[in-house]
Amino acid sequence: MDTRIIDGDIAVKANGDYAYISGLEEAVQQVRLIALTARGSFLYDRTLGVDYDALGEDETDPVGKLDMLIREATSGMIGVETEALSYDVQAHIMTVKVTYYGKTAVTEVNISGIL
Repeated sequence: MDTRIIDGDIAVKANGDYAYISGLEEAVQQVRLIALTARGSFLYDRTLGVDYDALGEDETDPVGKLDMLIREATSGMIGVETEALSYDVQAHIMTVKVTYYGKTAVTEVNISGIL
């Protein structure tokens, strides 16, 4: 179980309690947070995130490279599989498929602030 994050803030219900998520929704949120973090930039865990330095500007297969990088960054997540489906080079928006114990969702991650 995790706290829901909306637009970078912890979601709070009308009664003031935190909004919690679990299952596939939690897995998608965790994958998004990992994808939005450049490896080495998080002070408390320098191994968290994606090594975007390995993605060259002249990359011939950016989707394949991002797929490998996302899979590596999320490899410690139990029951979770990821796959980079597409990447808009101009907008720096990556589409990632997240599978959690057989349930699947697709999410977009804007990595323009990272690259």
